[in-house]
Amino acid sequence: MLPATGYAMRDENRPYADDPAWTAVEIDFKRADHPLRTEPFLQGLAFDYVSVHTLDLSICSPEPPDPQYLDALVEVAHENGAQAITDHLGFTHGVKGGAGVGHVMAPPFTEAALDSTCRNIDVIQRHFGNFKFYVENLAHFFAWQGEIDEITFMKRVLERTGCGLLLDVTNSYANQQNFGDDAGDFIRAVMPAASRVQMHLAGGYFDERWGRYIDSHSESIPPEVWTLYQEALAIGAGKVDAVFIERDWKFPREEGWRNEVHRAQHLAAVVAQRAQTAEFAR
Repeated sequence: MLPATGYAMRDENRPYADDPAWTAVEIDFKRADHPLRTEPFLQGLAFDYVSVHTLDLSICSPEPPDPQYLDALVEVAHENGAQAITDHLGFTHGVKGGAGVGHVMAPPFTEAALDSTCRNIDVIQRHFGNFKFYVENLAHFFAWQGEIDEITFMKRVLERTGCGLLLDVTNSYANQQNFGDDAGDFIRAVMPAASRVQMHLAGGYFDERWGRYIDSHSESIPPEVWTLYQEALAIGAGKVDAVFIERDWKFPREEGWRNEVHRAQHLAAVVAQRAQTAEFAR
């Protein structure tokens, strides 16, 4: 079965939600849970696959998330007919009520962080019930000194908790550009450990002043990310549920919105056909 394909919903792409290639949608929790909103975020729209994405579970903090926040996520998921809820494999604060770091940061890759992360994910999954939970790999600003590498940490989280993987292909590409971490190696190692998979695709730019690739969600998806996407699809055959394209500024015209989601869907079909042809040739 081919994955559903679509966008992270923004006001700028909502007019094109009728496109036949747009079969999945990712809802931003903060937009959907706005206090002035009086109806479901997807009112009037229908998709084959719906996922709610958040930034504030702080999965890798020492303590589990606030139950009230978990309740709010479940409510938004219910009212929009979602199948899944997702967040990043990172932290935004140390302790409840403490100062935030202003962004989702990857944890130090230590045994202690691994234990608390898995414990928190178990709490989250019990609270979410039938909603599948996926964790997303991050693009790093810097690397903490740790005891194990990121691949091992991610694999052990997936294996111990059974949660899904939200593979951000562009984040893997950014880490390759900025730190020399081979994106293909990451994908090949981590994908087999995941029970189910979603993917993120996006485009960024290289900042000459800082010497860093910035995952800005502002540009077209680069060729290298499309190539990695195809490899990930082949490795994850049969367990990739949905693919979401992210765009948050420098929005394209209508043709740009439609072209990228059609390309995501087309490449998924090409990869599936290659696999089927190889199977028949055996």
